[in-house]
Amino acid sequence: MTSNWSWSTAHVTTGSGLIVVKKIDEIWKPLGLWAYGGFDIPKGHVEPGDDIFETALRETSEEAGISKINFQWGHEYTRIDNLFVYLASTEQEPKINFNKEEGLYEHEYAKWTDWSEIKVYCYDYLLPAIKWAEEKICNSK
Repeated sequence: MTSNWSWSTAHVTTGSGLIVVKKIDEIWKPLGLWAYGGFDIPKGHVEPGDDIFETALRETSEEAGISKINFQWGHEYTRIDNLFVYLASTEQEPKINFNKEEGLYEHEYAKWTDWSEIKVYCYDYLLPAIKWAEEKICNSK
């Protein structure tokens, strides 16, 4: 499948992703995918024929190797411009996969981090979504 996405049009194309968390020692830890000096989340361009939810699932599987996902906080999302971000949990461990289409690894490594670390080191535009996810989890206790 050929994508219409490019770095120059990323800010105007519709994208979708997931903030994935895992409970470790009774604490929810968000997944950070390190690339280009900051933490990213699994996300990507909505391909023709896909919807935003399908895209979030596909990108999480492609970029982090996570396919067993629980939407225990519901299927609501937050929106940052053209990026739709969901929140879900998993018990799987992430795996950085090679992107055959692009011919590279999109991320250097994956880490279950804590909220304070991911908020400091995430890409600036993702910060509102990270805060939204943290608040959603804190309010569900």
